[in-house]
Amino acid sequence: MKKKGWAAAGVIAFISLLVLLSAFFSGRSEQPVPDDETARHLADGQTDQQASDGKPDGTNAEYDLELQMKEDGTFQVSAVIGVANDSADTWNEIGFYLVPNAMNALDTQFYRDDHAEVEISALQVDGETADYTLDNNELMVALETELERGAVVEISIDYSLELPKEGMRLSQVEDNFYLAQWYPMLAVYDDGWNIEDYDSKGESYDTAYGNFIVSYQLPADYLVASSAEDGVIEAVSSGKLEGDNYKDFYIAFMDSEEWETAAAQAGDTNLRVFAPKGTGVLEETTALASDAYRYFEQHIGDNPFGELDIIANDGYMEYPNIIEVATEEEALDAILVHEIAHQWFYFLVANDPFKEAWLDESLAEFTTALFLSDRHGDADSGFQYAVSIQASYPPETYLNFPLDEFDEAKYYSTIYGKGPLLLKEFFDGRGGREAALEFLSAYYTGFQFKRVDSEAFKVFFEDYFEGDQSEFLDSWLK
Repeated sequence: MKKKGWAAAGVIAFISLLVLLSAFFSGRSEQPVPDDETARHLADGQTDQQASDGKPDGTNAEYDLELQMKEDGTFQVSAVIGVANDSADTWNEIGFYLVPNAMNALDTQFYRDDHAEVEISALQVDGETADYTLDNNELMVALETELERGAVVEISIDYSLELPKEGMRLSQVEDNFYLAQWYPMLAVYDDGWNIEDYDSKGESYDTAYGNFIVSYQLPADYLVASSAEDGVIEAVSSGKLEGDNYKDFYIAFMDSEEWETAAAQAGDTNLRVFAPKGTGVLEETTALASDAYRYFEQHIGDNPFGELDIIANDGYMEYPNIIEVATEEEALDAILVHEIAHQWFYFLVANDPFKEAWLDESLAEFTTALFLSDRHGDADSGFQYAVSIQASYPPETYLNFPLDEFDEAKYYSTIYGKGPLLLKEFFDGRGGREAALEFLSAYYTGFQFKRVDSEAFKVFFEDYFEGDQSEFLDSWLK
């Protein structure tokens, strides 16, 4: 999710806020293993998870990543990635997203004054130097020997990385380092490597579930928060993290002098909260996060992971088992709850965020609004943000346009406004909030650890409800 605004006094003020939004949006820990039907067993090069149309994702990755931070705040990264070909095709190349390479003024308008720097020093395939191309965020690695279906190859990439000081997601803020999309991320193979150029107004990368080992060495002690289970909050200078079935892996290193922390339990999940000293949001963030997390587990379904990290750094973004949220009290409801909802719709039920952002953003916002309305004791108050942003600019007719076919204002009004509101209108006539939550629970149960597209959603929707729903669905899904 990108940074959101609040209901403005008028349309001009709200549109001005949308401009601001674009600057932001764009030892093994024991991890739960889903049941046999939905588990993603990557270590043996096989996958039980099927895409929504019954075809495999086509890709399968084991990541072994080593991070070393230097005294000047730059990083040296060594990535060893085992890739299994689960597609029906034979490959002569393998595609990765290397997003930091696109974080510059040439590729992304946002980075006019500051940028990331990435320089590959070595790249090998099964121990032999290999050819590659790097354009925008697309890294294509040539294979000297074709990779047959079911075969596995090991790709090693060494590179240096300097974070932008005013970045989106990937950034350094004083002595705090937020590493998002920092490593070579194996793309999804679907009749080809469909890697889109980086687009800062949304999430333009599409990755499958993978297994991760991440080791880090730091020049001083830092607080660490990541997609893995980090355990007790303490400042450390080195560590090794492991976890399975993540769509991607985020890690942050934070100056312990700048942060206050708290921990809370929500069911079987430990919530670890980090807030800048002096903001006064730690207690409320912790309480609201606990309430929202428990609500989603109760009404939508159990989250099988044991830890969720919450960083109040105004990042306004979701990652597996970790989110970046607001530092202002008035922003907590809409932002904090929305990013928690993404743990269900984006992470545990996956989709292509470039081609069909509505499947995670609209559903996360709809889920957020249901919780907030219930919390306020009415049917409508949680949808105020959706109403405001839809009114800010005429939305598109259809929600499932690719990211690059939306202009920025229409993207927000359509995905964050129209999407949640049309679902609200549908369920208002069919049992209201209780019926909506029952539907979301069934949807989550059916697609946990799977990839969904609009066609799969339509089929599920038609099967779930009695009667022909095509007129409703076809009015907003092309």
